[in-house]
Amino acid sequence: MLTNPTRYGLIACRYLVWGWHNGVWLNAPEIAERYRMNVRALSPALRRLVLAGILRSQCGGTRPGFMLSRPPEEVTMLEVVRALEGNFRMDCCRTVLSSVRCSCETECCLVCGVFRDMLDELRRRLSDVSLEEHAATEEFSGGGV
Repeated sequence: MLTNPTRYGLIACRYLVWGWHNGVWLNAPEIAERYRMNVRALSPALRRLVLAGILRSQCGGTRPGFMLSRPPEEVTMLEVVRALEGNFRMDCCRTVLSSVRCSCETECCLVCGVFRDMLDELRRRLSDVSLEEHAATEEFSGGGV
């Protein structure tokens, strides 16, 4: 369900939480190396997070890189996934495939309703988890950078 840039962005956020707590700007190659990712695959996710205001970027200076723009306990996983993936929606089959013969009504289609309910539950669960909690599952021994 999630695209690779979204997966990379979620993984990178764990290290960016460490960077926030330690006042360290992390660049894309450092993040990619830590998680054995391709830096070219990670970069679009970092750009999307900057555009969404979740990350700040710093060019030049002694330490160029990225840092969270707000405390990690204030950023939800839902915000991150929406920034990377867009909004979750389930459209009726007639909306998506205009030529299909479907007798369902958009508001009462049982199939669409099941998926809408699942997406609502996913949104709720993602909004209940902060980046702080997400990063708590990782050990940062050795001081990071």
